[in-house]
Amino acid sequence: MKKVILAALATPVVLASCGTALGGSDGSEKLLSVTTSHTSAGAPVLCNAVGGVDSGTQIVIGLAAGGTIQNVRVNLKDEAGKIVSTTDVAGNYLLKGDKDGEYKLPLTRRSTGALTVNSAVNTVAAVTVGGAPIQTLKTDIVINRTRSAVPLASTVALPVYATCTL
Repeated sequence: MKKVILAALATPVVLASCGTALGGSDGSEKLLSVTTSHTSAGAPVLCNAVGGVDSGTQIVIGLAAGGTIQNVRVNLKDEAGKIVSTTDVAGNYLLKGDKDGEYKLPLTRRSTGALTVNSAVNTVAAVTVGGAPIQTLKTDIVINRTRSAVPLASTVALPVYATCTL
């Protein structure tokens, strides 16, 4: 009898931790895509300079979430997992995605590491990269609501090149 009671008491804890692991209590929070405005051989890349100018590369994060989003924290992490850039974006800056409950978050990353929010998604341009990547970055986000925060990690590694040409 004691084992049955203990198992019943442990069930909500297990379910709560599963909800967090899935990205939210109802599983609606998902990182759908991470793309960039520059590509090389069809793959997304980040360029510190294009044609000698640091105009920045746009990163577009696709996400799905139900309910009201207070804000989204965006972290760019290096290969060691260290945060090299971060910004908080108010929920009202998210662009509507292709389906209901989907959003796009366009940000421009400059060579200094600064991230700025954009009001539109740029067109994609193919670039030629110069040399080997100087680092690789991954995008992690945290969706913040009034009573919860849901962390989501990207598996997309974005190589950063010192120079690119159109």
